[in-house]
Amino acid sequence: MKLINRTSYMDTLTSLIGVPDIKVITGIRRSGKSKLLEALRDYVEANLSNSNVIHINYNLDEFENLLEYHALLAYVKEHRVSDK
Repeated sequence: MKLINRTSYMDTLTSLIGVPDIKVITGIRRSGKSKLLEALRDYVEANLSNSNVIHINYNLDEFENLLEYHALLAYVKEHRVSDK
């Protein structure tokens, strides 16, 4: 399947990097929300040297134990790079 480049959405998201507000991406099923977030993650990792991205995909069995918040917090603390 071909990925459609959504430049207007990416421009909006990248312009909000550094703004402390919570960003919410909504849309109908299979509209590309996850792909948009993956593109944003790739952008941040490529363009921000102090980025500290932790990617958790709850569709994968390896992350199933992180549904409880104590386990999630421990995972984030373990994978966080402290100097970023």
